[in-house]
Amino acid sequence: MTKRLRKWSEVFSRPQTPVGLDIGSSTIKLVQLEQRAGRYRLKRFRVRRLGSTVAEKGVSRQSSGLKSALSNLLQECGLLGSPVAISVSGPSVMVKRIHVSGVRADALDEYLTWEGHQYVPYAMNDVYFDYWVLPQPRPAPKELDVLLVAAKQQVVESRKTLLEEIGVHPIVCDVDGLALMKTMMRTPRASRGTSFAVANVGAGGMNIIFVADEQPLVIRDVTFEETSSSLTSGDAVAVEDSAWHGSSPAGTDSPKNPSAMAEIVREIKCCFESVLERDSKLNVEKLFLCGGESNDPRLRTGLHAALGIPTLAFNPFEEIECSADRRDRLWASAHLGGVAVGLALHQDNHG
Repeated sequence: MTKRLRKWSEVFSRPQTPVGLDIGSSTIKLVQLEQRAGRYRLKRFRVRRLGSTVAEKGVSRQSSGLKSALSNLLQECGLLGSPVAISVSGPSVMVKRIHVSGVRADALDEYLTWEGHQYVPYAMNDVYFDYWVLPQPRPAPKELDVLLVAAKQQVVESRKTLLEEIGVHPIVCDVDGLALMKTMMRTPRASRGTSFAVANVGAGGMNIIFVADEQPLVIRDVTFEETSSSLTSGDAVAVEDSAWHGSSPAGTDSPKNPSAMAEIVREIKCCFESVLERDSKLNVEKLFLCGGESNDPRLRTGLHAALGIPTLAFNPFEEIECSADRRDRLWASAHLGGVAVGLALHQDNHG
């Protein structure tokens, strides 16, 4: 008998005002928010740059350097023992929009447990999965529109174990692309438009999201073969960030060489062409950029020329309150916080 897939909800409990912790390939980003009168206010935003890539092919290398960097960061913030929301990404993670016919919404759990092999490209015994039933037109159709998420158990358990060993409690596991989308959807519709794309470009890969009519169409992870040339081999080494609790110093991004930047432009253009080929009626109005490599003006210029649509910087803190004396420094590093903000907001968005 095939082993039943275990849902992520069996591995992680429901959120309890978590801290968002985004462990990337070259940086760790931490966001802590607090609610005041129904609005979110920034309590802490920290970025810790690592001296080498700490994620390879979607599996975290549990090196002493990475553990030390995480432990020191969380201890400095007084968050050891606190609940955190984390995320995973890369080739071992799948997000797919599927159509399911002849199955009631309350029977989806059992259906996907036994029939998920139709949609998931991994061995059934090796994955966790979860899903989100997208809003349906009225009257209820015979076909359900479902966003299905699956990740290899090894990836999720590796990240969970790493954090538990340093004394923090991961209570939510998301995927980078969905966390980023949650952040984006909090921005005013007038500024983001009806149909848009977001590219979160980091040192080791990127997440690309296409949204139309308030719903995700495509969420894709792309892993780069080579990371930034400034990264070194061996264990991760923490590089001190600002002592201020709002941001890391500006200018810490490591620009890629021109050929690598051109390859990113080509990759994003290919994603656009693939999506538009499948849905010729889709009109992507804008592309928003965030992530460590998004500050490079060559990327914005190249994408605008390649796609012919406005290419704009995305500030995930724009709708979050922050004291005036912290705003300038926060804005300088805001492009790094898109995923971490979505994780910190998780109790509002969990479904």
